[in-house]
Amino acid sequence: MPSLSDLFKMTHAKPDGTFVDPASEKLFNTVAARVDERETQLTQQSPDGIPVKLTTEEVDRIFEEVAPRKKGRTVGIGSVNEVARATSSYSSRRAQETSQMQARLDTQQERLDSLENLLDIMAMGNPNMQRALAARREALGMQQRDPESTDPVGAGTSGEDRADRLL
Repeated sequence: MPSLSDLFKMTHAKPDGTFVDPASEKLFNTVAARVDERETQLTQQSPDGIPVKLTTEEVDRIFEEVAPRKKGRTVGIGSVNEVARATSSYSSRRAQETSQMQARLDTQQERLDSLENLLDIMAMGNPNMQRALAARREALGMQQRDPESTDPVGAGTSGEDRADRLL
């Protein structure tokens, strides 16, 4: 995700790199100078002397400090004012949402597997259903299963016994 400073340059500079107006160039240069200043300061404080690069969140914070505000909105970034930014809380929320979606996906997969097993049990002893099920799985690009080897309820029981247990 580009920083607000990068976004500002993309939207306020011509293809040759010149800015559309002096105020835009001044704002961009002021932000760039503050970012460079902060990176230099952090590099000097670093015990190993390795150059420090600010995160997108830190660059955005500097941009918002420097850029003028009008009616409670940061000037120069348009509708990005309403878009979630690269903040740690945003990242945390996204990670939590992803985790929840993965849990739902896992649950759905378990349910599908259970239904597959039930179909296999129902197809036992029914050649027409076995052919129809095999044709459908092939059409969907699914792996063919041997209904006789399906044992979702208990090992060593017949298909009829397993079907009775499921009901």
